[in-house]
Amino acid sequence: MPRKRAKLSARQAQRDALGHDLAPEPKNHRGVWGDTPRRAMELFRGPPPKRRTEEETSKARASSTPQLQIKPGERIKDFNQRVEQAFASDINATMRSELRSESNQKKRQRRRELLKAKKRASDPFAAQAAEAASDFRQATQSKSLHDVAQAPPTITAIPKERLKRKASSTTPTPLAALDAQAAARPKPSAARQRILDEERQRVIQQYRAMKHRTS
Repeated sequence: MPRKRAKLSARQAQRDALGHDLAPEPKNHRGVWGDTPRRAMELFRGPPPKRRTEEETSKARASSTPQLQIKPGERIKDFNQRVEQAFASDINATMRSELRSESNQKKRQRRRELLKAKKRASDPFAAQAAEAASDFRQATQSKSLHDVAQAPPTITAIPKERLKRKASSTTPTPLAALDAQAAARPKPSAARQRILDEERQRVIQQYRAMKHRTS
């Protein structure tokens, strides 16, 4: 008698062979926003970014940058004047900012000096201790990394006597100076000369005997 229903294993194999379809998404699928109202979503998202076309960007660039091209029949002198007039505002602004920063720096330096003078007047011992604790002196003005040196540095400090003596001792002495020093030395007495000769002969004999034993 045939079975009315297939076995469980046969039904499972048939189901696996057919596969599974994903559940259909709902029509009002809104992702992470869920049930948030549409007005609130628009507020949270903010206004959409304004897209500038290529023509608008090119027009803006053309209006911002002056036309610094020599015209037909224009002299070099007139062209240079036109360039200077075009960049006059930028140059003036840069010079004003540089002067302003320099004046502010001078004011800050004056304030520091006044504070130091007040500290010395109030407590001279503490001021001396603070100055001794600082290893390096502060520069009078800050130097930028890209500053261009106008001239080589000049050394104004006078070297100390100790350094002078050391330098003179390290410099080689000429042969004529050595001969003059040897001639200026006093000659030893006859007794001292005899002792030196005997000692020299004894050292020579010892050296010859040592060489004779090693050979």
